[in-house]
Amino acid sequence: MSAGPRIVIFGAGSIGCHVGLTWLAAGLDIRFVGRPSVVQAAADEGACVEGDDESHLFAPMDLVVSDRPDILADADIIALCVKTTDDLEAARAITAHARPGTIILSLQNGVENASRLQPLLPGMTIVEGMVPYNVIRPTPTHVRKTSAGNIIVARNAVLEAALAPLKSTASPVEFVDEMRAVKWSKLLLNLNNPLNALSGLTLHEQLSDCAWRRLLATLQSECLEVMSAEDIEPAKLGPLPPRLIPHFLTTPDWFFNRTGLKLQKITRDARSSMADDFAAGRRTEIDFLNGTVVGHGRRHGVPCPANETVVDLVKHAECGARKSWKAGEIAELINRRMAGGAS
Repeated sequence: MSAGPRIVIFGAGSIGCHVGLTWLAAGLDIRFVGRPSVVQAAADEGACVEGDDESHLFAPMDLVVSDRPDILADADIIALCVKTTDDLEAARAITAHARPGTIILSLQNGVENASRLQPLLPGMTIVEGMVPYNVIRPTPTHVRKTSAGNIIVARNAVLEAALAPLKSTASPVEFVDEMRAVKWSKLLLNLNNPLNALSGLTLHEQLSDCAWRRLLATLQSECLEVMSAEDIEPAKLGPLPPRLIPHFLTTPDWFFNRTGLKLQKITRDARSSMADDFAAGRRTEIDFLNGTVVGHGRRHGVPCPANETVVDLVKHAECGARKSWKAGEIAELINRRMAGGAS
């Protein structure tokens, strides 16, 4: 048993399970709060985590997984991995069970996590983090990392000490002084989530097609204009400077497929988390992704017709409308919105 601080992963979904199991493999004291199906699977089968050319198996006795939030009472650190749409419910559980002053490490999508969570958790210490990679979950407790990258977290002395054992592993955590630029750069990449969901394709299939990449480049170009209006210089998270990514996306298939897909190490079975939401009939995080671009664009008078179109399509899909589209059809809808002067 680790003598370090106890970390509870609140939200044992794909990301939560991958993060928690990876940290557990490194010797950290990890507990999980998840759905009853995850609790039962862990009790019956144990768990498996894969990524960065490593895999780790856990027997049921190695895991502490509960569907009851009262285990938050023993947490020194809570890694918040629930969907941003579930913040209010999660905050109520944390307030009811966790000790005042507990560190809440937000590993969620979105760029305004701290400002959204702090009013909900006034007695807690909120620290922002960012998970740059994609995860798939073949079973409730079998998770596999399907793209490149390591977690980035805002500097915090307690967290740096707690996560120090990860330095010698294939999954170190990077600590930075300024998270705002990091979060917006992650948002730039996450703008593809709805496109992947609407395509019905795997990420590899979708990004192998220049028509889909052109759409993504358009979404990102709008986001970069909004960033300029916000006076944000995006952080470099991969091999390319963020402002060059839209240009790289529009290169011919023969070139991009030999370079871009390999650089990101995207596996052939990877899908976006929003594609998983579509499949499960869950509410998506579109308001915190492309919806954020639209909202900030309106604040600064920056037109974002492509992101507006994608937000509309996802919201209609959530209400039971059409979920599967071709890239050309979405491009035509964007062109119509632009011709109509919508912003």
